[in-house]
Amino acid sequence: MVSATFDTKKLIETLQKFPKNIQKNVMVGAVRAGANVIRDEVRRKVPIKTGALKKSIVSIQRKAQNGLITFSVTPSRGGNNDGWYAHFVEFGTSHSSAKPFMRPAFEQSNNESLEASKKYIAERIPQELAKAKQ
Repeated sequence: MVSATFDTKKLIETLQKFPKNIQKNVMVGAVRAGANVIRDEVRRKVPIKTGALKKSIVSIQRKAQNGLITFSVTPSRGGNNDGWYAHFVEFGTSHSSAKPFMRPAFEQSNNESLEASKKYIAERIPQELAKAKQ
């Protein structure tokens, strides 16, 4: 299992100065920025045969539950680049060996993902402050 923790006390204090919709928008953008870093690393690590699986890797926002903002990095299903078979590549089958790409990509880009989220917040809060002063 991989986990990461950073102190959000000052962040929360700063965000609480903004209206709720701005708080949510900033945090959604921050989580998206982090998820996109992981998505890009997964795309770099995926074994390429036809390229369809690589093209199918997306980061999508999930429905909020209990106030949590969640994004998933996953192969999309349907269409020209259907990644329905990604788990066979990741974990292998009785006919082919495992070629892990999702887990290693997450583990390798976890810190970079957190930094991208922090950078997004650091850039976005001054923008929101400037808008509020107008």
